[in-house]
Amino acid sequence: MNHLITEKSAYLQAHAHQPVDWYPWGEDAFQKAWKEDKPILISIGYNSCHWCHVMARECFEDREVARVLNTHFVCIKVDREERPDVDQLYMDAVLLSRKQGGWPLNCFALPDGRPFYGVTYLPKKQWLALLERISTLYREKPEEVREMARQLSQAMQQLDTAFLEALAPQPARVQLPWEEVFKLLLQDIDWVWGGEWSTQKFPTPSRWIFSLRAGTLLHKPELVRATHLTLEKMALGAIFDPIDGGFMRYATDRLWRVPHFEKMLYDNGLLLALYSEAYRHMPNSLYETVIRKTADFLLERMRLSDGLFAASLSAESEGQEGLYYSWTYEELQTALPEPELAQVFFAAHPVSHEGNWQDGRNLLYRELGDTELAHRLGLPIEEVLQRLAAAYARLAEVRRRRISPDRDEAAILAWNSYTILGLVQAYKALGDPKHLYAARMAAHTLLEAYGSELHRIHKEDRWYGEAFAEDYAAFTLALIHLYTVTGTDEYLLQANSLMQKSLELFYDPTERVFCFTAKNLRFYPTRRKDIFDTSTPSSNSLFAEALWYLSRYFQLSDYEEKVLFILSRLRRQMAENPTLAGHFLQVALLEECAPLGVFYRGSDIRPLWSRYEPAIGWVGYLPEPETRIPALMSYASYPSEKWFLCTYGACLSPVETPEELWALVEAQKATLPKPRIESN
Repeated sequence: MNHLITEKSAYLQAHAHQPVDWYPWGEDAFQKAWKEDKPILISIGYNSCHWCHVMARECFEDREVARVLNTHFVCIKVDREERPDVDQLYMDAVLLSRKQGGWPLNCFALPDGRPFYGVTYLPKKQWLALLERISTLYREKPEEVREMARQLSQAMQQLDTAFLEALAPQPARVQLPWEEVFKLLLQDIDWVWGGEWSTQKFPTPSRWIFSLRAGTLLHKPELVRATHLTLEKMALGAIFDPIDGGFMRYATDRLWRVPHFEKMLYDNGLLLALYSEAYRHMPNSLYETVIRKTADFLLERMRLSDGLFAASLSAESEGQEGLYYSWTYEELQTALPEPELAQVFFAAHPVSHEGNWQDGRNLLYRELGDTELAHRLGLPIEEVLQRLAAAYARLAEVRRRRISPDRDEAAILAWNSYTILGLVQAYKALGDPKHLYAARMAAHTLLEAYGSELHRIHKEDRWYGEAFAEDYAAFTLALIHLYTVTGTDEYLLQANSLMQKSLELFYDPTERVFCFTAKNLRFYPTRRKDIFDTSTPSSNSLFAEALWYLSRYFQLSDYEEKVLFILSRLRRQMAENPTLAGHFLQVALLEECAPLGVFYRGSDIRPLWSRYEPAIGWVGYLPEPETRIPALMSYASYPSEKWFLCTYGACLSPVETPEELWALVEAQKATLPKPRIESN
């Protein structure tokens, strides 16, 4: 038993009975390191991480390793779900050292927390050898270690400044060289299997949402084609679970066929939003299946009793990665004795007695889409879909008898906000009221916990942990989008309240961007600025989008100025590194290319979402003849069932049908200034 025994994190609890004398991140560990003049090992991971568990079994549960660690180091164990700020700091240190990042992340630091060396997973023999080298170096050459820490800390402090353009004296509208952005986005596309050309493939929802919108708005069909190719290949690959629904973390191969098996809430919320938007652009049976099954996975497998959603499912079950999701050929044959089900299932999935994965086991990926499969079998597509659904239901019965991967019960604020966004987009795409109900229930649970501040994690009936910029920004944006399908003023009013609190906690008025940590956060060497998308959008891009919307709803020029400053400081990164700035590019596209606003006074706004139109930047919904939203007050008194189209601060005369609205949209689009798309 060690100092983690009272922690609530499932990941920290898993290390609480190890022989390593672990401390949680906090003052006690740093004080011990100062007093005993020992280097600190900061080991970072998360509960569903396969290699974190492997290293725990091989190293941290080993008494020989524990003796070395306890003698020569002060050891801190960090759950990156609880402390993404700490994870960001030490991950940047490892990457700046030109080493590969990943988890578990093991970083060595001075007693003041400044890192000087870091690695990811190592087996026991190599880990012990490294510990010996580090402890000897710290003991015999302390000046050399301090110089390593000084140089690395200096590089980290300059990191944000290096990525930000010089601050302009006045806010100015940003014009991007769109053709150059498109060229960079298209140069690494895998035109056979979708995604980026790589031996490992990650879902990057922000990039593909931007590509779909920009390709549509700025008439770049290659971007649209790349997006749909990627979404089709992901949906047919084993990264998507056709039985229970939901997506795995990433694929370890080019073909999306061998996943890293953990299922993360943030991936599924963001991918649900992506597929829902893509479905509205190009409705098809594959996207509809992905939307329904991913939403069902969230509602049936991840939803907690209070309406929030659990953080993740582990990659492991019974100590093996992927065992829960893989099949022997005999298991599949036994589960599907009916010829009509077996015919479609085995035609759809290239499984075999030898197995298509490892140890004679099969993963369920597909080579043919729904239309191609129906054509090959000579069956109507509806019949193929029905038989596949019945086959998956049979396999679900078998799978339920297996030992399920562990679920991390923590409800993380930002990740729940991404899930609300995804469910709202699913409702727009399919109109299923259960998606909207689940989104509202989660939002109301979060709002009930919002007093003077937010906390990041809810577990065991209480909130705890510092909330970060990501949490505030994602929740603010979720409430804004929830308003657009409900017309509930309170969502926008609460979003504006959260933005005011965010400006107080996170905004740097000198740099005109947001810091990731609050001003009063303790035990933190430097306040970083989160500007690049990773597996989730950057917090600065989320804030920029939320400010863009709120500036219009509440007619706040100060908010609009802040958007322009943020975009101007990130202009070079959007132009030169668009794959890392997908969400910022979405905001830039809103600012430059989506000037239309639609206001609806009536009871059912769903016809608006039946058509994909990214030129419509923002939407006002007034189900009742009154509102507290400044931009909408003059429209509340109109009779019900009126549609208004607005652009550049002026609105046309109202029309009564969606068809009339779309005619106005087309006419107005023809008069809009064309964005500059040529290169510099």
